Amino acid sequence: MPPKTVLYLTPSVRLLGARQSLLALVRSLDPQRYRAVVCCQSKGGLTEELERSGIPVVILHTGWWRKTKYWLKRPFVLWRLRNLIRREGAALIHCNEIYPNPFAVTVGRWTSTPVITHMRLSVTPSMTSKYLLHRAERIVVVSEAAGHDFDHWPDKSSKVEVIYNGVDPQKYQLPETKEQLRREMNCPRDAFIIGQVATWAHRKRQHIAVEALALLAEKYPQLRLVLVGGAARTQQDYEAELRSLIAARQLHERVMLLPFTNQIASIYNAIDVNLLISGDEGFGRTIIEAGSVGVPTIGAQAGGIPEIIRNGETGWLVPVDEPQALADVITDLVEQPEKVKTAGEAARQMVNSRFTIEKHTQHVMDLYDRVLKKQAGGK
Repeated sequence: MPPKTVLYLTPSVRLLGARQSLLALVRSLDPQRYRAVVCCQSKGGLTEELERSGIPVVILHTGWWRKTKYWLKRPFVLWRLRNLIRREGAALIHCNEIYPNPFAVTVGRWTSTPVITHMRLSVTPSMTSKYLLHRAERIVVVSEAAGHDFDHWPDKSSKVEVIYNGVDPQKYQLPETKEQLRREMNCPRDAFIIGQVATWAHRKRQHIAVEALALLAEKYPQLRLVLVGGAARTQQDYEAELRSLIAARQLHERVMLLPFTNQIASIYNAIDVNLLISGDEGFGRTIIEAGSVGVPTIGAQAGGIPEIIRNGETGWLVPVDEPQALADVITDLVEQPEKVKTAGEAARQMVNSRFTIEKHTQHVMDLYDRVLKKQAGGK
């Protein structure tokens, strides 16, 4: 029996968390069971990686369902998407984020193609309605916390499924030593480096990390903060505020602002502690990416982060928006570096046992099997 085709819809091609997760999934599918075709709105980092892996890519600029300037084009987009489903013989549509879901469920009804949609960031009851999420066959959430956004659904237990993200630990192993990588970053060999890999945005709270560093800068001159990601066009004001804060606290020699890089493994292998202090986070992929190389994370008590970090064992949890609490944890780690090493090894073991891409892909394919069995009339 030939593999069944899954058509993946993604609204963005920037290789950030959601697209990294998609890329890892489609690369890991069992080719005997499922074949991936990825539909993108444009070319970019994601399409380059997909093409390098031999995964078919189709460019279809759908626009955005909720923006009025795209409404006149919508019938043509839906018609093209229907033709794409028929041409590829897609048995199932998988939306990598909620935004393509209205297009998918509309065309899915025309072609009797079931839709699975990944919910990676928090949604409100209003958003579940506006993006027609109730019409998807299944909603995949990346944590139990994310699943609470659907508590208002009477049929939540049969519609919403938790599947944690996964990584390939081998992808993050590098031949270079930590000392070599630090030289390339122009960081002192003996520095204690805290790194945050995330788009510069208020939700990610980079300013809290800067404020925490300011509290400790005089006492611990070896402390460095590396913020990797860059700001999206909608976050230019936040970037300006962040740079102003760094200047005001006189930390320009202690904080490194680096643009996003596809070679993110070099960052994880160079730092001592990873940071994810978002005000809202569905999962927190950087926690398991860093953990795969034995780097523990300080994470905020928000969203799905506490489901991944075992406080004091694989990392540390701090309240949201409390620089002093973050500074207190950093102080403890600087003064007792053996805690970093112990937690890092525990984080590595956690990733290998719970968050591998093999486990994630198996759960997703099992869900595909169940959805298609139901579609065919099975129980």
